[in-house]
Amino acid sequence: MTQWTVLYRKEMLEMARNYKVLWIPIVFVLLGVMQPVSSYYMPEILDTFGGLPEGTILEMPTPTGEEVLMQVLSNYGLLGVLILVLSAMGVVSAERQSGVAGMVMIKPVPYSSYILSKWAGLFTITLISLFIGYAVSWYYTSLLIEPVAFERIFQSVGIYSIWLVFVVTLTLFFSTIMKGNGSVAFVTIFVVFALSTVTSILGKYMKWSPATMTEHTGQVLLSGELDSSFLLAFITTIAIIIVILLSSIQFFKRKELLE
Repeated sequence: MTQWTVLYRKEMLEMARNYKVLWIPIVFVLLGVMQPVSSYYMPEILDTFGGLPEGTILEMPTPTGEEVLMQVLSNYGLLGVLILVLSAMGVVSAERQSGVAGMVMIKPVPYSSYILSKWAGLFTITLISLFIGYAVSWYYTSLLIEPVAFERIFQSVGIYSIWLVFVVTLTLFFSTIMKGNGSVAFVTIFVVFALSTVTSILGKYMKWSPATMTEHTGQVLLSGELDSSFLLAFITTIAIIIVILLSSIQFFKRKELLE
């Protein structure tokens, strides 16, 4: 068994002990179920709690299944990203503060194995949470609203997963170079939402941005087709993830050697 495999198993065991493998998917499931259920019962909810005058007839167009799932992904882009960042903010910084990282590196363990095992653990929990939550939301959308083609579901969740993997990779990087967990979370969330905002405002010049993955997800859900700029954004995002991982390894190595 390689050192990387041992470290990866350690990460997954740690997530199991902290119940992250349980509560993070549950949060994604709740976020996924909430949208189709609320969309279906919205007229009744407004009629009951809206305080409308008696006799008022409220007619609301029923959203399409694709629109409901787009809103689900929007929820993941807000609360889901926040949950992932908060759960991953101490992945390296907390172990460095507690001395666990130093004990592991005494073995000795390659710096790359340590960082990549952390990343693989985050990668695993992110995909598990997203796939389970999105599958449940698809089921309830098909049950309450209308069916959505499986091909669009498969493509959209695959594209959106790249964005979430970028987010947790960025969290790992800041956890490597910073000490305070709160600082890691704040800086990561700031960078993520700043990138999303700039990409939205300067879309014409930011077609390469990882944040465009959310736009491509919506496009493939609604039309079943991808824009010609998708390949550029995909390649750039994967390249940025690789650069961030390599930088995390180098920064971690430098900090360990200095301490």
